[in-house]
Amino acid sequence: MKKSKVVITVINNLVTDQRVAKLASHLCERGFDVTLVGRRFPGGDIPRDRLGHHIRFRLLFNRGPLFYAEYNLRLTFFLLFHRYDKIISVDLDTLMACSIAGRIKGLPVIFDSHEYFPEQPEVVNRPVVKRLWTFIEKLLVPRISKGITVSPGIVEIYRSKYGCNFHLVRNIPSSKGQPFDIRPVGDNPIVYYQGALNVGRGLEASIEAMRYLPRYRMLIVGSGDVEQNLKELTAKLGLNERVTFVGKVPFEELPSYALKAHVGLCLLENMGLNYYHSLPNRIFDYPFLGLPVIATSFPDISNIVTSYNTGLLVDTLSPIDIADAIREACENKQLRDEWSRTLPMATSKLTWENELKVFDELF
Repeated sequence: MKKSKVVITVINNLVTDQRVAKLASHLCERGFDVTLVGRRFPGGDIPRDRLGHHIRFRLLFNRGPLFYAEYNLRLTFFLLFHRYDKIISVDLDTLMACSIAGRIKGLPVIFDSHEYFPEQPEVVNRPVVKRLWTFIEKLLVPRISKGITVSPGIVEIYRSKYGCNFHLVRNIPSSKGQPFDIRPVGDNPIVYYQGALNVGRGLEASIEAMRYLPRYRMLIVGSGDVEQNLKELTAKLGLNERVTFVGKVPFEELPSYALKAHVGLCLLENMGLNYYHSLPNRIFDYPFLGLPVIATSFPDISNIVTSYNTGLLVDTLSPIDIADAIREACENKQLRDEWSRTLPMATSKLTWENELKVFDELF
């Protein structure tokens, strides 16, 4: 019997997309023939042990309107001339091509929205761009077969705006791995951040907070639009010896860096509904890595951190407030003893396998 063929489309290079790799692996293990489509920019190799067929386009344009147009055109023709039984469109920037191909070929399109696109920081303050993405969303989202997203807040946005019943699938680590214990703090505690280095991630304030933490060091793993600005700020503040930029690495390599650290950062500015209702991977990854989290007190984030007692919340992005929270998380022995119990409990309840029950129902 032929395997049912599923294609998952993203607009990134697939190297660091942990959620998509986990989904592809699960579907392969369930007997589906899975293809993942992305692009080659900004480079990097797909680890050989990942499941699924990986296809990455090499494009003429890699930013701006021509990039989105070229990618969706290439993706449309790819989907039209290859046989698949189901299409999973990841985020609004691939949904146009998937919707066109799905409608022409009569295929179901599952929309996996990892963020609320029209309210991204890069979009929300650009009225023309925001209106364009809002129009595309209004045109396409009501026509999808099924919808999935990453936080209760975004589920409610889609329900209130379009009457669409999106399913909640949070991006949580797999229970197949072994969670790491919280580490004792020595003389030089390490503050850790993993993820994109983009606007609104509280990274500038976090680096400035290091001025108030003379014994501390900071490890930043990832890359993004503001990376050069952050490096210049670090140099300007004289912190080059204490703030290290690792760059982008495959997600399989993240534990080798996280295990050197003692607290993780997940700080966001209120730059639109996308961040306000976000539930970043880091909120779930850090407890698995044995790291209490310093997080912004937005609704969906606060609910996880307080319900499972996985860290501390801050109400502002003042460097002094961030420094105080980092110091408390690293130097309060009573808190760290408490987290040594609550972090493993959180990782036992918050698992990718529990989230996958939604996907199993959809398929």
